[in-house]
This record gives sequence, structure tokens and C-alpha cells, in this order.
Amino acid sequence: MIRKYLFLGLTLVLIVALTNLIIRGCRLEKEQAQQLVETVEEAKPSATRVFGSRDLKIVLSRIALEAKKDERGKQSRTASHEIEIYNSGNVPYREIRLRIDYLDRNGNTVETRPHSLVQTISPGSSLKLANVSMDNVPSTAADAKITIISADIASPTASNK
Repeated sequence: MIRKYLFLGLTLVLIVALTNLIIRGCRLEKEQAQQLVETVEEAKPSATRVFGSRDLKIVLSRIALEAKKDERGKQSRTASHEIEIYNSGNVPYREIRLRIDYLDRNGNTVETRPHSLVQTISPGSSLKLANVSMDNVPSTAADAKITIISADIASPTASNK
């Protein structure tokens, strides 16, 4: 019988101790929540490069191939490209990197060349490049396919150059 009362007493002491710890923990949690001070720091904007942007679209792509002779009489071909890029997004882009694939008459890629633009395209506007010239184009090239590889997101205050 004594064991029964002793067990009951110890159980009550443990329940009181556990309740006390729970209540004390809740009070400390509330005090710490009131003492938290939130600090906000502003970071400087950095360049973000976007690969395969869906905002930039090539609206116009024309090529004019012409044969030239240099001062030594060597035959070479020059390609003059007319390109128009439209920005359908809501951020300006700058430093656009293009890939120009020169295609033969069957549509196979003969040569690939990179080209970079330093102009900025504002949201909702287009950039027209009238004369992008490439020298020493392969003689089998008949057409060109231009794709946008990447572009850097410009600061919102950037203007067209």
C-alpha cells in the first residue's frame, strides 16, 4: 500500500515539474520574440546573366553574301546581317551574345560564330542592327540562323546606347 502512495506521489511531483518547465519555456519564448530586432540591409545590384531568355526574340534576320578580293587578290566572302531583336519582358537587357550558324543549301551547319552586342534593349522595345558584318564566311554558306545565347539584365535606369 505504501508503494502505491509513493508511486502516486512521485508521479504528481513529475507532473508538476513537467508543467512548470512547459510554462517557463513558453514565457521565455515570448520574451525572446519581443526582443528580436529585424535589420534590413540593401545589397548593391549585380549583373545577372540569363541564358536562353524567353523575353528576347529575333524578329528579323536577313543575310546578304558578297564576294570580295583583298589587296593580295585572294577571294573571300563577306556576310552582312540585318538583325532586329525585340524585348517582350519587363526588364532591360544589355550585352547580348548571339550565335550565328552559317548553313549550306541543304540546311546543314557549315560554321558557327559568336557575336556580342553592347547595346541595351529597354522593355517593350526593339533593337535594330543594320550592318553586322562578318568576314571570311565559308564559300558553301547560303543562309544563316541566328540565336540568342545569353544576355545580362541591366539596371532599370540603363538607357539605349
